This record gives sequence, C-alpha cells and structure tokens, in this order.
Amino acid sequence: KKIINQKALPIVLGGDHTITYPIVRAFNTPIHVVQFDAHIDYTKVTEGMTYTNSTSFRLLHKLEHVKSLSQVGIRSMRDIKSDVNDAIDNGSKIIRMNEIRNKGAENIWEHLPEGEDCYVTIDIDAYDMSLVPGCVSAEPNGFNFEELKMSLKSLSNKMNVKGFDFVEVNPKLDVGTNVTSYLGALTVAMFLGFID
Repeated sequence: KKIINQKALPIVLGGDHTITYPIVRAFNTPIHVVQFDAHIDYTKVTEGMTYTNSTSFRLLHKLEHVKSLSQVGIRSMRDIKSDVNDAIDNGSKIIRMNEIRNKGAENIWEHLPEGEDCYVTIDIDAYDMSLVPGCVSAEPNGFNFEELKMSLKSLSNKMNVKGFDFVEVNPKLDVGTNVTSYLGALTVAMFLGFID
C-alpha cells in the first residue's frame, strides 16, 4: 500500500504465486487482473491452508475491487475440473494455448475494456517446459518467447498496467547457465519496456 500510495509502479519478484493475492489486495481502486500461468491456481482452501500458491486466484476473486480475472496459458492436466468450473462460474476468462495460437497472441484481449487499470502476474511456467529447467512445475505446450512478448506488448497497449509480479523461478533447480533466471530477468525487463 505504501508503494501504491506513492504513485510508484509495484514490480514484485517471487517467491511463488502466494504473493499475488496480498499485492492485489493492497490496491484500493477497481482493477482487472491478468494471470499468465500453466495452472489455474484455484484450489479450495483445505486443512486451514488459506494462503498458498494454489489458492491465490480463488481468494483474489473474492476481492470487491477486482473487476475481472483473465487466466492465460492454462493447460495443466493437474488442474482439477471442479476448480476450473468454479473459476469459470465465478467469472474467469480462461484463454488456453490453442486459442492464443489460433487468434495470434496480440488478438486475445477483446474481452478487456480499453484503457482501464490492470495488474499482471506472470508465472515462469507460462513458458514451455523446454525453456525453463529452473521451474518445479513446468508443463509442455507453453508460450515461446515471441508469443509471450506479443501478449504482453498488446496487453500493455490496450490496458493501463498498474503493476506486476513475476514468480516461480527456482535458481537451485536451474542448469549451470542459469537460463531460467536469465529468461525471467529478460521477461521482466521486456515488460517494463512496454509499459508507458
């Protein structure tokens, strides 16, 4: 809240996807949320574990100032069908990889109102698993670099990006060249360059 009240752009590097809920909760004006991820992260709260990386977006959907949730790149077979159904029933717009490739990454935002505020969260596993060895939850058939670049560029052209986070890089799992960490840093710098 201190960062937002200073009119600064919050850029938060995780950690895992647990961080997104408290960040978005700190905003006090209406905002759209866009999640780039392989997984829906919409698990029900169980055994008293409320704030976890898998419950973040179910919790986020309960915040009154969140106008919409777009979940982009979702493709994991580990997601439970009832969680996906709950997300859709609660208003999520789920954009899968086949839709992104059929329409073109720059043409997937027709559901968002131009010029309104949005917060973006990017999980490294949005990228295809072949690109991110330093990610514990990587999945096949994800974004290549150009696809994610065009998605972020077109989103920043349409919406007023008020902040973003980047999560789930695990340097201890990365290969000797640190390619996952490099790709993560490059993605953050690239997205910053797109935001006015």
